[in-house]
Amino acid sequence: MILDSGALRRHLAQSGYEALLHEVEKAAAKSGAPFLAEDLPLGEARTLWSQAFDALTRIAALERALAMAKSEAHRAFDSSAFTQLKAERDALRRAIKSGSLWEDTAGA
Repeated sequence: MILDSGALRRHLAQSGYEALLHEVEKAAAKSGAPFLAEDLPLGEARTLWSQAFDALTRIAALERALAMAKSEAHRAFDSSAFTQLKAERDALRRAIKSGSLWEDTAGA
């Protein structure tokens, strides 16, 4: 089975994921993402690409949660939860930027 990357890109764009897809590609290029390797088996490339997409989706969710917590701070503010969300977001950002995101998969 051959992956039709053009069709996948169009599908994701039509589903509202164009900006996120662009962020995945940007992060991949900066971090030396292994799924970009020409000689990588298709199944492994898919797994690694999905891992990057999941990480960026998680970052986006954390950003939304942090923004919501800030906007609702006048009602009730849980500084411990806010700090935990921020730490998780920052750790994911560092893992993507440094390339350590891929180290967990390298041994699998």
